[in-house]
Amino acid sequence: MNWTVLNFGKHRGKSLPQIIFDDADWFFYGYESGYFKNGLAREAQEIYRRARSIRVPQRNGQRMLVEYVIDRKTGKFATMGLIPARSGLDHLRVSPVIDFHVPRSCAPHDKVGCKNLVFAFKAIYFGDVSHRMNRQAREDFFNDNDNFDLDY
Repeated sequence: MNWTVLNFGKHRGKSLPQIIFDDADWFFYGYESGYFKNGLAREAQEIYRRARSIRVPQRNGQRMLVEYVIDRKTGKFATMGLIPARSGLDHLRVSPVIDFHVPRSCAPHDKVGCKNLVFAFKAIYFGDVSHRMNRQAREDFFNDNDNFDLDY
């Protein structure tokens, strides 16, 4: 997909794949508020769908799940990590997909939680929380169907 570059607002000059990595909370707020119109609305719907169903990388031939860690004191998103799939995980917040919406579902307007999720995502996918992704890399990630479990 050729992603539209925004010509308005604080993210002027960026595409939606760039924004979801920089400011997921803003993206989800805009999506949920009907902020995006016309062709941009279709792109936002696709980013929304994909950002909520990122395939969990498997390790050493073992099925892995993502575990979301929520700060008990604040109720906000803290981090996430991979754990092997097994029975007895009912007490944990686990998922077969990475969902960029989780910080917002814990606490609206949680910019720190969204940044924590991106750091953890980069550690899981690239092995480095400081992994840099330019515009093309972000768009390529969202264009690659293999990165998503769209049946989830």
